[in-house]
Amino acid sequence: MSVSVRPCLIALGLAVLPVPLRAQQSPLKDVVPERPVKVPTRKQLDHLEAVKLYGRAAQHVYRNELPEALKVYEKALRLDPDSVAVRRAMLPLYAALDRQQDVLDCCHRVLQLEPGDYDTWYLYARQLRSLDRDKEARAALEKAMACTELKERPDVHLSIAYDLGTLYEKEGAFDKAESAFREVAALLEHPGALVDLGPLSREDLASQAAEAYERIGRLCLKAGRPDRAVKAFETAQKRDPGRAARLSFNLAEVLISQGKPAEALRHLDQYLARQPQGTEGYELKIKLLRKLDRGDGVVAALERYAEVDRFNDALRLLLAREYRAAGQLEKAEHTYKDLLASRGIEAYRGLFAVYRDEGEPGLRKLLDRLNEAVVAATPDNEKKAGDPAEAAHARAMLAALREDRELVKALLPVVHGGILKGRPLSYHLRVLLGVLAERTGQLDVAEQLYRSCLDKEGRVRDFGVRRQSEAEVYAGLLLVLHRARKHEEVIRTCKQGLEHALQTNWDFCYSQMAFAQMALGRTKEALEAIGKAVDSSSTDKRRVAFRCDRAHLLALAQRFDEAVAECKALLKEQGERKEKAAIKEVRFRLSAVYSLASKQDKSEEQLQKILAEEPDDAHANNDLGYLWADRNQHLEEAERLIRKALELDQQQRNSNDALGVDSDRDNAAYVDSLGWVLFRRGKLKEARRQLEKATALPDGVEDPVVWDHLGDVYFRLEDDRRAADAWRKALKLYEDGIRPKADGRQKDIEQKLKQLETSAHHR
Repeated sequence: MSVSVRPCLIALGLAVLPVPLRAQQSPLKDVVPERPVKVPTRKQLDHLEAVKLYGRAAQHVYRNELPEALKVYEKALRLDPDSVAVRRAMLPLYAALDRQQDVLDCCHRVLQLEPGDYDTWYLYARQLRSLDRDKEARAALEKAMACTELKERPDVHLSIAYDLGTLYEKEGAFDKAESAFREVAALLEHPGALVDLGPLSREDLASQAAEAYERIGRLCLKAGRPDRAVKAFETAQKRDPGRAARLSFNLAEVLISQGKPAEALRHLDQYLARQPQGTEGYELKIKLLRKLDRGDGVVAALERYAEVDRFNDALRLLLAREYRAAGQLEKAEHTYKDLLASRGIEAYRGLFAVYRDEGEPGLRKLLDRLNEAVVAATPDNEKKAGDPAEAAHARAMLAALREDRELVKALLPVVHGGILKGRPLSYHLRVLLGVLAERTGQLDVAEQLYRSCLDKEGRVRDFGVRRQSEAEVYAGLLLVLHRARKHEEVIRTCKQGLEHALQTNWDFCYSQMAFAQMALGRTKEALEAIGKAVDSSSTDKRRVAFRCDRAHLLALAQRFDEAVAECKALLKEQGERKEKAAIKEVRFRLSAVYSLASKQDKSEEQLQKILAEEPDDAHANNDLGYLWADRNQHLEEAERLIRKALELDQQQRNSNDALGVDSDRDNAAYVDSLGWVLFRRGKLKEARRQLEKATALPDGVEDPVVWDHLGDVYFRLEDDRRAADAWRKALKLYEDGIRPKADGRQKDIEQKLKQLETSAHHR
């Protein structure tokens, strides 16, 4: 919804008018007894100042200075927190600045103050729909429809009824959906007010009415009421005679529902003769041909249609799919290749499916094409410029691979075998495939890919690559080794890097070695290694980071006083230097230390201080939301913070348009937090969905806390078998040293499992 915010001056009755002298009257007669001056209250003064700020903010909006306007509105709101006008003015600014969670929060507060505000209910519903929170969106639209003043705005009424019908249809509530669309049709049948309010003519509105009746007919079909469907389709044709061809399609659907496929096919052919865009009609013809045992004619029919309608790319994609289904892989491959420039990811999805059907030869073709695109997009020689067109192809291919984990699993052994045979493969592609291998849990393949970038002594092979590439390889390799719990191998690789690597910072190797030593229970060696990382740090920023790591390692060793002292010393030093970024990093680590020490109030205090400075910090929003959820406190606000964290995190990923394979991956910790707060709020099915999603993510599948949470949800849903499996998985991960045992969670899980097994035995 486009909202126009215009500057306005509100008459406050403050103008002073001159009073004329009255002639021929005694001055005594004009004497009025003095009244005591009424001193305005603080609230009245604040309101007056808020009105002034409102006007100033509106001037910023007029000049398109949206961030500045929002700051002034927020200042006005602090003075007058119950002002609906200020909050309404802020809504379009939050939306324009893509601050989705703030839009939701602002809508929620406006509606608390004015529950009859149908405009805000509608905006609230639209925002919820964009987050796939359809159930809440539908409830908001129902509230909007119940507003008595809505009838005065038929344009808004029309939009709300249409969206509500769409959501009812999506839920499968076809009767309610039909009712909503009949309301749409009724509004369009009386277009006088709509013509006055908008740019559409009566003819345009009649066409929309026909579309509404057609939608009603389709809903009647889904509800198993073909007679009512026919009447609706006939009404659609009366409102818009140009829909005759479309009506043929609708009648075909009716005849199918009545078990008359041959008659349906005749009507459908009349529709397809008009060369409709999209594939809906063609998909229906495929279905009918197969129902009539004429499936062998599908490809030939689609070829004829594609020959006539050569620019219908959607139809050609469908033809390529049917070529593949018929085993005509060469034709399918050729058709998909023709569509790569126009259909991008869609065409690559189909092409890669063909390559998978071809087995190893096809997968080699996939690998060669991907390598070719990556080389052109990111040449190993830093003096060469990348090809933007090939970069687009590389991104599309990597996106298609991200979506198909099974394809990645099939491809990586071919990659692995090729590397062992000395097959030439771009350095950048090796790194990208290493990330994919790590994501799909093929850690041995990922390790091999990263190691193939290094020689025996640990130097990057002579690819002519950029200076930062060596650190990229070591970071990826060490991550894989940590995930595989090859702690001794981490230490060996770090020592190799310290001895032979040219560009990798020594402090990084020392820090990775420190965490591996701690995982092996060697506290002394771990602290010695992190001490060397601190001493060898090349910048103040890195030195602060490694001192934070030292505090974390001390906390893991349950030396909490030393860990807190390290953080407090850092806070004092960075405070004197006024290094805000460093202070935030230290506060995060201090919060984590307090949490491990079971001092949750102090942990919360540090997070609150971070958010006071940076309210849009995703990490802090998540951590505070999770902390509250874990303590069963402020659950509604906790959920809001966690959802905001997920949104901010996704915005940050989307803003990174570099070539990569990780931009779509949700943060498993944030997804787990959302699942946990939903569990605390009693929303068990939603909690299960989020926690199952978290366990499927690479950084969640090996997190014992996530599995523990999922076990709790299964237990509350009375799925004892799955609860026990999840808790056993969590215990195994604790035994493998994935998480510190100092948090006490391991003993809790053991106790829950014991109680579950005892209960099962008694039953």
